[in-house]
Amino acid sequence: MPFTPIDDASEASTVDWESSTAEVLQELTSVQDELIEVLGTKRSQMVARDIPGMEATQARELELIRRLEQLRDARRDLLASAQKHGMPSDSIESLAAMADGAEGENLREIATSAKRRMRTIQNETLVNFVLAQRSVLHLSQILQIIATGGKLQPTYEQGDSAQPNAQVGGTLVDHEA
Repeated sequence: MPFTPIDDASEASTVDWESSTAEVLQELTSVQDELIEVLGTKRSQMVARDIPGMEATQARELELIRRLEQLRDARRDLLASAQKHGMPSDSIESLAAMADGAEGENLREIATSAKRRMRTIQNETLVNFVLAQRSVLHLSQILQIIATGGKLQPTYEQGDSAQPNAQVGGTLVDHEA
């Protein structure tokens, strides 16, 4: 991120808070759009069980993580600098809200859109998680079939399955003992 926080109070008047906020929001928008695309691609690859494709997608995911970490740091620096200069500093959205005119309206729209995209990303991530869990459940069921030899009752029970376990024995203390 090109944003460099200011430490000198005299420089506060020369900082263009609108453009600094716009830089962070534009980069966030770019990363979010790419992440939505990657999550959609990953979902398609998971459904198709495309392991080589998922491995290739992982490299893009790691790059996006790196960019998001840089963006998080730039956001933190921007908000810390805003706080030092008495500006709204609880969120980028509040910093965008202080902008005036058409540029301010544009920043507020971008900030609101970024919040909506973040919700979309959360939903896409949840869908991918559910798909992954479904695959794990399927593998678990296959392992259970292999372990039980395809039998409906578990292999650790012995004797007639119609008798309750307490009558067969194997409870904490057998009554005959």
